[in-house]
Amino acid sequence: MRQRCAVLAVLFAVGLSARAQDAPKAELFAGYSFVNAGFPANTDPAAGEFRGFLHGWNLAAAANLNRAVGIVADFGGSYGSPTKITLFKPANCVLCTGNAEATLHNIHTFTFGPQIAVRRQELTAFVHALFGGAHINEDMSFFGNSLPRISATSFAMIIGGGVDLRLSARWIVRFQPDYLRTKILDRTENNARLSTGLVFRFGE
Repeated sequence: MRQRCAVLAVLFAVGLSARAQDAPKAELFAGYSFVNAGFPANTDPAAGEFRGFLHGWNLAAAANLNRAVGIVADFGGSYGSPTKITLFKPANCVLCTGNAEATLHNIHTFTFGPQIAVRRQELTAFVHALFGGAHINEDMSFFGNSLPRISATSFAMIIGGGVDLRLSARWIVRFQPDYLRTKILDRTENNARLSTGLVFRFGE
C-alpha cells in the first residue's frame, strides 16, 4: 500500500512539473500594426491635438519565466501619408481665419516590461505593461508658413494585451490591441494601436 501511494505521489509530482513547464521558453512575433495617433502641434495645449492614421510593423520577443509570467521586448515603426493628414484651427487664436496643417511622418517605439498569460490548448490570452521610448518625425505649417521639422524622442508606455490562436505546435496567429501613450514636446498623446501577425514558439 505504501509503495502504491509513493508511486502515485511521484506520478502526481511529475504531472505537476510537466504542467508547469508546458509553456514555450520563448516567442517571436512579427506583424502589421495600425495606429490612430495623436501628436503635438506645439507646447501650447490650447492649440489642440492633431490626429492621423499610421501603418507599419510590430516586432516582439518574449522570454517566459513560467506558464503565466514572461518578459517582453516590443519594437514598432508606424508611418504616415506623404500628404498633409490633419487640419485644425487653433483654439487660442481669435483672429485666425485659416487652418494649421501637419504631416506626421513616423513614430518608432521601443518598450520593455512584464506579460501575464492564461494558456489553454488552442488559445492564449495575455496582458502586458511596457515602458520605454518613442521617436517622432513631423512637419508643421501654420497658415502657409512652414516650421522646422520636429524630431524628438521621449517617454512611451504601452498597456494592452491580446489573444493567440494556435495554428500548429509552433505557429500562432495573434490579435493585439494596445493603448500607446507618448509624451513629445511636453505634451501627452493618447494613441490606439492594433497589431496582427504570426508568432513562432520554441523551447517548449
